[in-house]
Amino acid sequence: MRANALLSPLLALVLVFETAAQADLQHGHAIRTHKRARPLSLTPELNVIERSTPLRDTNFRSPTPVRRSAAPDGDTKYVFMHVIVGNWCVYPLSSSFAALNAPSYDHTPADWTADIQAMQAQSIDAIALNIGGDDWQKTQMDYAYAAAEALDSTVKLFISFDFTTDLGCTLSDIIALTQDYSSHPWQFTVNGKPMISSYEGSCLGNDGWQTLKDETNAYLMPFMSDLEGDFSSWTSLDSWYCWGCAWPQGDFDKNTADDEYYMGELGSNILYSTTISGWFYTHLSDKNRLLRSDDWLLNSRWNQLVQMRDDIQFVEMVTWNDFGESDYFGTITIDQPAGTDFVNGFPHIAWMPMNGYYIQAFKTGVYPTITEDVIYYWARPHPWDQAATLPGDSLPRPDNYNWTQDYLWAAAFCSSTCTVGLQVGDSSNTWYDLPSGVNLLQLPLATGGITVNMVKSSTTVIDQSPTDYTYIAVPSIYNYNAYVGAATATTGTTTGTTTATTSTTTSTTTGTTTTTATTTSATAATTTVNSVSWTHLGCYVDSGNPRTLSGVEYDSSSATSILSCLSQCGNAGYVYAGLEYGSQCFCASSIASEAAAASQSNCNYACSSGTGTCGGFYYIDIYSTPTTTATTTASASTASTTTVGSVPWSALGCYTDSGSARALSYTGPSSASNSISSCLSTCSGLGYIYGGVEYGTECYCGSSLASSSVASSSGNCDYACPSGDGTCGGFYYINVYEAASGLTGTSTTTTTAASTTSTGYSYLGCFPDSGSSRTLSGIEVDSSSSNSVASCQSTCSNSGYAYSGVEYGEQCFCAASIASGVTAGSESNCNYACSSGVGTCGGFDYINVYQAPASTTTAASATTTTIGSISWQVLGCYSDSSDSRVLSYMASSTSTNTVSSCLSTCGADGYTYGGVEYGSQCFCGSSLASSATSASSSNCNYSCAGGTGTCGGFDYINVYHQV
Repeated sequence: MRANALLSPLLALVLVFETAAQADLQHGHAIRTHKRARPLSLTPELNVIERSTPLRDTNFRSPTPVRRSAAPDGDTKYVFMHVIVGNWCVYPLSSSFAALNAPSYDHTPADWTADIQAMQAQSIDAIALNIGGDDWQKTQMDYAYAAAEALDSTVKLFISFDFTTDLGCTLSDIIALTQDYSSHPWQFTVNGKPMISSYEGSCLGNDGWQTLKDETNAYLMPFMSDLEGDFSSWTSLDSWYCWGCAWPQGDFDKNTADDEYYMGELGSNILYSTTISGWFYTHLSDKNRLLRSDDWLLNSRWNQLVQMRDDIQFVEMVTWNDFGESDYFGTITIDQPAGTDFVNGFPHIAWMPMNGYYIQAFKTGVYPTITEDVIYYWARPHPWDQAATLPGDSLPRPDNYNWTQDYLWAAAFCSSTCTVGLQVGDSSNTWYDLPSGVNLLQLPLATGGITVNMVKSSTTVIDQSPTDYTYIAVPSIYNYNAYVGAATATTGTTTGTTTATTSTTTSTTTGTTTTTATTTSATAATTTVNSVSWTHLGCYVDSGNPRTLSGVEYDSSSATSILSCLSQCGNAGYVYAGLEYGSQCFCASSIASEAAAASQSNCNYACSSGTGTCGGFYYIDIYSTPTTTATTTASASTASTTTVGSVPWSALGCYTDSGSARALSYTGPSSASNSISSCLSTCSGLGYIYGGVEYGTECYCGSSLASSSVASSSGNCDYACPSGDGTCGGFYYINVYEAASGLTGTSTTTTTAASTTSTGYSYLGCFPDSGSSRTLSGIEVDSSSSNSVASCQSTCSNSGYAYSGVEYGEQCFCAASIASGVTAGSESNCNYACSSGVGTCGGFDYINVYQAPASTTTAASATTTTIGSISWQVLGCYSDSSDSRVLSYMASSTSTNTVSSCLSTCGADGYTYGGVEYGSQCFCGSSLASSATSASSSNCNYSCAGGTGTCGGFDYINVYHQV
């Protein structure tokens, strides 16, 4: 945690996804920008739990191909640990004696020695010393370098300047501090150059970084935010690391879309580096939220990094000691920063040996032999939706609290076949005969303690019940941190086999009674489906590039079986079918020439339907049939002509596409239920004569086909449509359709609204917009699925605003006026389809603005409002904080909060004052605090979570008083 501000690094990445009622938090201070991401739609993964590759198993894609750049120091991989030096300072509770208020800096040389030894044991290569401007932090750096040298440690060190602290931005100071350590024998270097990193630092400018590089001969690897689209201007950088890529930025599992995006952004001259973390939760007055850390985030992220190791040389673990955000791998010490009580009793150090296993896999490309049986396990302490007992916690539930699930997560490392049991309270399950490798397990939480056990050859080798953890039904204070434990076998274990990929099994149970999950090892030699006989050819390696079976893919998280897959492939006219990863089905007309047969033991994943075995982790069970009456081309399921509505569309074929030069210029909605007909319907409705489907989930439209796009083999358009009907392009290949002439209503590229809409609104144009300079600064209402021009106009009109604007597909803004000095730009910048699927809703940092008829606009706030029989007077917008509440009683914090519901609650409880804040919060009181200070109404700009009206802002409250 930072000294002074007592805050730790928080995601400052442009990829932060939040609702309008949440303030993005940037490295210890709040900014009121709304969510903003790369120009790429983010949707949850369909079925990936333990595996991800750049080419498949994810619903995401970067707008440019993944880069294969040359890395420094040959092909050596490095793993760093981020240590916040500023967190080794402790501020005591306030005292009337000045001497007692002095902070202490008691992380001793012996502590540094212990830290470095713990990191070295897991093959960490270097420590990134995150430093601010305090003199005592340099003393701590001296301790760290000296400890590494005294140990003759393999762990080196380098500076990571934190420009969000009191470090300042004086180049000469940065150079001097760099030179103090650049020649130290334990300085980490790249090709002989001292590594220099940072958190932020754009204040130096490219010239400043270049001067730092020239003066110190440094290798530069900073993190700086908001460089999207401008990386080519930062020619001084050797590498750039993505701080926020450690966590998913929404209510979905971590994927590699952000990694791939930034690889494309950086080009061939700047090396991409990235991060990994196990958890994220903070519960402080000025930042109170969590990021989704479920579904074995740490294991999943490591497997992603192993798969991407050809493109990544440096991985930074975040962090060792960021207790304020629950993303710590190190030991909890007495040096915890003030306010982080949610850390006490919630160790994470047990994750370190598990990290060591994956670190070796990342460095070598081979998962190491498991020689010791261990069960790693972790869980939160109370239900995600249970309110804390007031007044035990002065803060509300953290933002995004509903992004987590009530499960015990476990990773059973088995050196040979094992049986594992998990229990929490009266919830339990036993998994029999799990294969050697890493087995990922989950169990619903129930009130009580944890017990984990492992049995091998009828001998219990693990039986652990930690006494310092209990899952409780009702918390007194909120805590969404994780308790992490590990149980190691007490008897000798057998040795597994080292392979190029890990054998990982994922098992779950949703009941609270003991059940058994078994894996069927035998696979029938011949299977008959719909009178067609299929022969099992065996288990094959499937690395993902190229696919062993490259036709189409069908996934089902719950219903994949051998019979269903063979049926799907046979019906589509394919002669080869394959099952993989438990839930994946592939079809093709031939087996890839590179395909290699493997031991059947590698195909050990139970089918998601619960019957039979469906491949393994990068291994596929393949079947063939000698006869088929259907055609065997990869495009067999794509008709030459299709009619949508009254418009016939001709299939032109499979064409090349790229993120930098789109085959079709308009990006339509990306949907997990995408189909050819839904996409063409969208294009027709927008007046386009060309439509195209790509990457399974993506839809594009245009008035012409780009000259850069050329016809390609139909085999390249091999992605099954999620809807199940037909093929929807491929990886940078698009199935293109052309509407019959004259039947789409228009053949121009006009995608803007009419000058006057059917609601009487006047269209003013496409305006530039940004989080720091809003074109419309009133309120914001977002909808990921139903935003449209009409719905936004209705929202703004009902709230009394004269101007409405739609942006980024799903965002709606309202205001009483347009910001001065802003002028409309090119209509081509407003090219995002509305999330409702109807019309165009702005673009990336561009907003379509409309003006209401004068007669429909009313004042944004009425003088009084009547709820039931009680009239309430609007007092205005007031500043508020958790330390000094304007209204003393917090009545509720709900996703259905409105002004009327809050005032109704306050009135029913006998309070004469009511107030709404932060979109979702309702406060009541018998009086207004004497410290209450009125503020500009523009500060109360959060739309009510219930969807009607304005409900305060970030530390600002709309206050009402009974008349």
